[in-house]
Amino acid sequence: MGITSVWQNELCLALEEIGLEVELQMQDSYTLLLCNKKILLNLLSLDKHYQPSALIALQAEYQAKDMLLLQIWEDIWYARPAQVLGRIRSVLGLNKRLHARKAEIMVINQQQADDFLSLHHLQASARAKYKFALSMEGEIVAVACFSSLRPMKRIAPTYQSAELIRFASLTGYTVTGGFRKLLKHFVQLTCPDDVMSYADRDWSLGNAYAKAGFVLTETTAPAEIWLYKKDFSRYFVHRLPVDVISNAEGYLRIFNTGNLKYILYL
Repeated sequence: MGITSVWQNELCLALEEIGLEVELQMQDSYTLLLCNKKILLNLLSLDKHYQPSALIALQAEYQAKDMLLLQIWEDIWYARPAQVLGRIRSVLGLNKRLHARKAEIMVINQQQADDFLSLHHLQASARAKYKFALSMEGEIVAVACFSSLRPMKRIAPTYQSAELIRFASLTGYTVTGGFRKLLKHFVQLTCPDDVMSYADRDWSLGNAYAKAGFVLTETTAPAEIWLYKKDFSRYFVHRLPVDVISNAEGYLRIFNTGNLKYILYL
């Protein structure tokens, strides 16, 4: 059995066009693409039904074989193809490298963060209290966004935590040391007791966090997502437009495989 879905074929051709070696592997009801003999892509069509536990088990099966499996949903491919291809190349280690020691840290506003993250982050942008960028020769090459400090009185009366909400580099580039440089700047500026963040299990095992000294503290359950089929907008249940629950026409209920919660204790 080969690829029959239009979108899966488009993705396969796009991978080959950017120079990746692609091998189709069918397993049970899953369509898997082996890229450069290093990572697997599980192509999830919207017209099929999947169980979160089965997708998590499939990822764990390949993780035990020291193989990373990414879950790629049809809507993500259609909505953000450039970011999907960029993420795959990054995971494969095919990015060009820039060195953070040559970059300047700058404070940016929400619009600047939105513009950069919309182009270079799989989940686009998000509101944040603190927004920093690395700039090289006048061009932004990486952006990190953080929350305000949040009191955690259940831990200690003066304990404060912050969240790293987004980090992204220019598509096609890895800014060596960039993540740590922006994180260090935020920590020195605000002095939190910890910084937490989430790794999307569809796309990551959190290796970048572990290398930066973060500790895996929790694996969250898969979350229900409402997909608006006309423009592929995704909504978590608590962020749905108020009128959708009573009139869900045009929406499809799907899910993600949860998140890995990482905390950097300071």
